[in-house]
Amino acid sequence: MRPVTRRALLRYGAALLGSGVRAQERRPFQTAELRGGEITLLLGNEYDHGAGRTGYIGIWSLTSIHEPTNVFVPHYAGWIHRRNRAQVTRISVTEGVIQHIGSDGTAGTKQSFRVIPPYYFDCVFTTPLSGDSIEIGGTSYMNGPEDPGVYFLNPEMKWQRHYDTLHGNAASILPAGMPEPEVRKVPGSPYPKGTARFADTFADHRYHPDYALFYGRFRDMVLVHMFKPRSNVIPYTSPSGGGLRPGGQLRNPAWDWRVTVSRGVLSNKEASFLVRAIYKKYINDADILAEYQRWTKGL
Repeated sequence: MRPVTRRALLRYGAALLGSGVRAQERRPFQTAELRGGEITLLLGNEYDHGAGRTGYIGIWSLTSIHEPTNVFVPHYAGWIHRRNRAQVTRISVTEGVIQHIGSDGTAGTKQSFRVIPPYYFDCVFTTPLSGDSIEIGGTSYMNGPEDPGVYFLNPEMKWQRHYDTLHGNAASILPAGMPEPEVRKVPGSPYPKGTARFADTFADHRYHPDYALFYGRFRDMVLVHMFKPRSNVIPYTSPSGGGLRPGGQLRNPAWDWRVTVSRGVLSNKEASFLVRAIYKKYINDADILAEYQRWTKGL
């Protein structure tokens, strides 16, 4: 199957909107291209964009003027939060929204994206709450990085690499001081430790809670996820979640994260959570730490 380009996706969406097909017969294809500085994001909804599967709502493509290849597996996506339905809206050249829609048709979590030159983007998750808290997160299927591992600062302020070759074994990295959560085990689990979810297994190492970030490398680039200090976010990975690479011998990793958020201070009906990402030419680890310190100082 030939890869589907961002330009082709946009042309197809425009063709649908301009066709004579009745609205109720149109497939729910929606994208929003955001640009700023060095990077371009293409947001997309649940429509199948190349793999014969639906539900990959998120960033269909992330590219840079320094690296035109999509950092995410083109058949799937990155920053996937839910996999039901969504409405995608372009607010401006640099801003867009993914409004997730529940199976009952009601509005769920909203992801508000903003590209910030030269190579940053923010995503604010706003989610309605029916109880005291809710788990949110993002799943990213990576497009064949040479190094499938992720890096973070450990409690001794040294950079630590995390990678486990077995799906569902030592998947999650906890912040230092967080007790290991109790997890549910189920009969017939496909995961080596019998858990209901592959992510409910924990690495031995911990990250420094004041430096809630992790990064991975793609060619000459680096993709950094940054969170507010002591937000109790949990990064987790899979060595094989992104499917087979071309040739069918190796698999693509997934670089994911999750967090439990509680009711917002200003509202008893919703909670919000901010993530900042960097996609730039990799310089060194000191540069990444400096980026995080500048961002958190501004918070």
